[in-house]
Order: sequence, then C-alpha cells, then structure tokens
Amino acid sequence: MPAYRSKTSTAGRNMAGARALWRATGMKDGDFHKPIIAIANSFTQFVPGHVHLKDLGQLVARQIEQVGGVAKEFNTIAVDDGIAMGHDGMLYSLPSREIIADSVEYMVNAHCADALVCISNCDKITPGMLMAALRLNIPVVFVSGGPMEAGKTKLADGGEHKLDLIDAMVAAANDAVSDEDVTRIERSACPTCGSCSGMFTANSMNCLTEALGLSLPGNGTVLATHADREALFKRAGSLIVELCHRWYGGEDASALPRSIATFEAFENAIALDIAMGGSTNTILHLLAAAQEAGVAFDQRDIDRLSRRVPQLCKVAPNTPKYHIEDVHRAGGIIAILGELARGGLLHTDVPTVHSKTLGEAIATWDITQTDDAAVHTFFKAGPAGIPTQVAFSQATRWPTLDLDRSQGCIRDVAHAFSAEGGLAVLYGNLAADGLSFIHILRCR
Repeated sequence: MPAYRSKTSTAGRNMAGARALWRATGMKDGDFHKPIIAIANSFTQFVPGHVHLKDLGQLVARQIEQVGGVAKEFNTIAVDDGIAMGHDGMLYSLPSREIIADSVEYMVNAHCADALVCISNCDKITPGMLMAALRLNIPVVFVSGGPMEAGKTKLADGGEHKLDLIDAMVAAANDAVSDEDVTRIERSACPTCGSCSGMFTANSMNCLTEALGLSLPGNGTVLATHADREALFKRAGSLIVELCHRWYGGEDASALPRSIATFEAFENAIALDIAMGGSTNTILHLLAAAQEAGVAFDQRDIDRLSRRVPQLCKVAPNTPKYHIEDVHRAGGIIAILGELARGGLLHTDVPTVHSKTLGEAIATWDITQTDDAAVHTFFKAGPAGIPTQVAFSQATRWPTLDLDRSQGCIRDVAHAFSAEGGLAVLYGNLAADGLSFIHILRCR
C-alpha cells in the first residue's frame, strides 16, 4: 500500500527538526499518524466571489479533524476579471491561472501533503486549482464559494428586471439609457457575495467540476448565500478523509483525480458545457486541465461533440429570463446530466469522488428520477433578495421545483433550444491546429 506522503517529513529520527516545526503549528504526537490534508483557499476582499471564503477553510478543517485527519490551510491569489476588464489589469488575468496552479503545487509538494481540498470560485481560480490537482494526482475534492443571487430592480419603464453584471456594462455603454437607470442597474446588478449570477466562466467551471466527478452535487448551483451550501463544505471535509483511506489504506486508485477525470469524463464535461450553454472560456481551461491529466483531449473532440450534443439550457447572458439560481430550481447540473444520459450522450459508468459511478449519482440526485423528499427540498434552495457578503446567511426556498422539460429552464433532448451546440472549430491554412469559433447572441 502507498505510504502517506507526509511521512517524508514526519517519520524517522532525521526528521526531528521538521516535526518540531509541525508541532509549532499545533500538531500533537497522535497527529503524526494521520493524513495531512491541505486546504487551498482563495479568500480575498477584492473579488465578490471570494469575499465570504475567509472562515470556510476552517469550517472544512474542523470537519477533517473530526473524522481523523490533520488539516492545514493556505491561501492563493484571485483576480476579478470584471474589475480587471477594460484596462491593463486584464493582462494579468489568464497568467494568474498559472500562478495559482503553481502555488498550489508548490505548497502541497513542499510540505508533502497527502490530499487536497480546493476552495475556489471565480474565473481563473477554479481552472488553476484544477490544473494543480490533476498535476499532483493525490485525493482531491473541489468545493466552490457558490453563485451570486441575481439582481432585481425597477427601471423608468416601470417594469421589474432581473439583472447581472453584464446588464450594468451594457446599460453604461448605451446612450439611450438614462443616467438614473444606469445607476439603478449598477446598484442592483451584483447584490450578494458569490460568482456572478449568469452562466459566465466562473459558474461554468464550477458546474464542470461536477461533470468531471471532482465535486459534490450542487457545487455549481447552490447559492453562496444559502444555508444549504454549508453542508457541501462539511461533506467535502469528511469526504476527503474517506478518499485518503481508500488510496493510502486500500490502494484504491479510483480515489485519485486522474482515475476520475479520464477522457470519458472530459467528454462528459464538454457535453455539459454545450448542453448548458456554458462559457466558451471553458475550452482553454479544459484543454489545459486535460494536458495536466495526461488525457489526449483536444479541440477536435470539442468540435465533434458540439455537432451531436444539443443545447438544453439557456441562462444569462444568453437570456434575461434565467440565472444560475433558476438552474438549481430545475434540478441543477445533475438534472442536465440526466437529460444527456437519457439521450445517450453521456458516459455514466465513470467514477466520481462521491459515488461509484456517475449513473448512480444521477439516479440518486436527478429530481425527475427520484421521489426523495430531501433531494427535492435541496433543489428548492432559492434567493432571499437581501444584499449581503455573508455565506449561508439565508434559507429561502422556492415553493415549487421547475420540472418543465419542454418549456422550462432545463429542457429534455426532444425540446432542446438547438439540435447542435454553439461551439465550432475552424481548420485551414490560417489555423492549422484549429481555432475555436465563438458566437454569442444576447437577446432581449
């Protein structure tokens, strides 16, 4: 059986100095026989998707320690693309992904951690941590900070409008919109902590971790403000210790991220991205993650899948009608995966961190397939409409679920928004290795 990696710095007479330093962090005699689990947090006061993460690492840490592990938290950087946009700050956004990946790798390998919990949320942070996790190939669980509630306001036309970040940008650039309405939109577009409320890059990547099998059901869609999200963090803490025992105690390679995020899992992830109308930035992030995992997944696979996978969900910025909170009400990512599975468009025999197969997870969590009252209650978690920067601060529930698969937020294959996906790859003398073509139309 594989030995704990941490034994490199905790076992033997010659490691007395290292143990002395570990003791200075609070470790006791009994802790040196336990797995040391790194918690990669990304708290910062610069980014609304991360302002509420400060205490959540310790929430996970306490759970890890309750079930027999040793938790050690560190932080990494996070750039807000929306704030960096429109000036030289954007030059730092994509490179920050590599810094995040490297910093997680450096901290974990320098201290010989046995496993990893990634607390991410926004645009380049989830991809950077994903790259690091697949590079390291030690047990890992992702748990994100969660999406922001959609904004709502009344404008001069007298109507109530649902809003997101893009509405503020569009309104400000439109001379036909009054200064008063621009101000109303600006003040209402981003009402809470969390990743911006539409299907932008941050939420898309958090949703894709579900399809890759590296996070728990609901990770991509439970609101940052909702009390239900606390359970995801606690479960992540206990689950990572279980994964440690499976690998280090039983040599069960299915507990490792490269055994979970296989070629088939990457096909599932891009199929989900196409079906949910996700951010096209996921292309460059998934390709980078696949490279770290040693998976031969490239643009040709994306182009092939986009020609056969329909779009089953349309969310802001592609429509003002639905936001991530509405996707959750319709059953979340598991519901979209369920529709893909019934359409023969998903590999259901792949493992996840929380279930033996993705198919088993769908059977348990898909609201159209289960009568479990707890599952139905979980997907009724909704917005409170109260501006806040505090996690888990409300427990509002929708009165009903959105089970309409013909005209609702999530469609079945027979009622898809389009028969093919919205991604295409151009090949030719101008793009010998392929060029992703992105066409986004926002309708009002």
